[in-house]
Amino acid sequence: MAYLRWRRFTELLSLDNPALGELFMRKRHKPIVAAPVETWDAEYQAGVYDRLSRSEQRHHHRLLAAMIADRWPNPRVLEIGAGEGVFYEALRPHRPARYVGVDFSKLAVARAETRLAPEIVIGEVKMLLGDGRDFQTDETFDVVVFSECIEHLGEVETIIAHYRPNLKAGGAVGLTMWLALKPLRLWHRLKAMGEVLDEAVINTPWGGGWLVAVVRPPA
Repeated sequence: MAYLRWRRFTELLSLDNPALGELFMRKRHKPIVAAPVETWDAEYQAGVYDRLSRSEQRHHHRLLAAMIADRWPNPRVLEIGAGEGVFYEALRPHRPARYVGVDFSKLAVARAETRLAPEIVIGEVKMLLGDGRDFQTDETFDVVVFSECIEHLGEVETIIAHYRPNLKAGGAVGLTMWLALKPLRLWHRLKAMGEVLDEAVINTPWGGGWLVAVVRPPA
């Protein structure tokens, strides 16, 4: 318990003091490398991430959905790393005009198509199989969402540049990150790239924590 409190203390301090975060990092200045999709897919199929669908694991989804809907009523949303559509369930009460979810796991996409079948039938939702590092579409959106995945896709500057053409005028990136030093390093780089529209930290009684933010990248 003492270690967890110390870790959370250093993480919160690092939100406004990047140099302090680097001081506590074991591997400072190490480049971000995209995680192998085969590893994530195998863990997903093994049920490693099933717990993430529980309500106490989804506070960050609800907050991000509210942040988006507050600025874009009936938003058009593209989600990268959508899994089986859990974030959409937080977004649904805000009546999105369009939602496209992308994931590299065939099983996750199949489950999402079952889970979100009513919205898929009427054309409000589409689930697609694709790799978040290089997925392409001609559609444009108010927000491109990365929920606990952007830190696993490689260099953030490259990812944001790739999806920038898919943002409508005035559009933004919405993201959630597990509150830890390595993702915070990436967050500082993302903040330097654009305008932070919303930023918040969620802490839970069981020790979890997330950074939730909406950022408008440069045109």
